[in-house]
Amino acid sequence: MADAFAPPLAVLIVEDNPVQLMEAAAALRDAGYEVAEASTVEAAQAHLATRPELVAMVADVDLAGEPLSGFTLAKAVAARWPEVAILIVSGVEWPGEEQMPMGARFLRKPFAHHGLADALSAVLAARGIGS
Repeated sequence: MADAFAPPLAVLIVEDNPVQLMEAAAALRDAGYEVAEASTVEAAQAHLATRPELVAMVADVDLAGEPLSGFTLAKAVAARWPEVAILIVSGVEWPGEEQMPMGARFLRKPFAHHGLADALSAVLAARGIGS
């Protein structure tokens, strides 16, 4: 991450499985990020609308009971908040090129504790954030 005196980068995790949300949040906090958590598309959009400090979103593809999948959410976020870096994760569905917003990256579940932080760091670095 950046300079020791800079505030931690703020990221949003969108995951409807409480255990996976807790594990992902812990992994990113351990890596020095400030983490906001959302378990629904609506909660994710509310965070993004009210927290301009969020620089990235990590979204699961399979959001139970949601009319919008993580892919649809990612495209909506890319359109409304183009400055937000996007990392999409899934253990169920592999994305087609048309499903990914430009500049977004994909990480397959399951991943190691440090794998999520490494993938997020790569997404941010590609955007020139935090380097």
